[in-house]
Amino acid sequence: MNEVVFLIIVLSAYILPVVIVLNSKRTQGHEKNAWLIGIIFFSWLALVMYLTIIPKHGRVKKHRKVKPKS
Repeated sequence: MNEVVFLIIVLSAYILPVVIVLNSKRTQGHEKNAWLIGIIFFSWLALVMYLTIIPKHGRVKKHRKVKPKS
């Protein structure tokens, strides 16, 4: 029984970073996919890098000026 509990804890610790990135609003699209691949291979190390590199409020979208039609 102890092995099963240990396995569940280890599996949860491996899946938790994936869930954190999937629910994060910091990245979108292909960038999020790249971070997920990194987290699958490097788990907590990639999560720490993700949390330190990516801004807390995500990417700031620049507003384009639209020229009025004449």
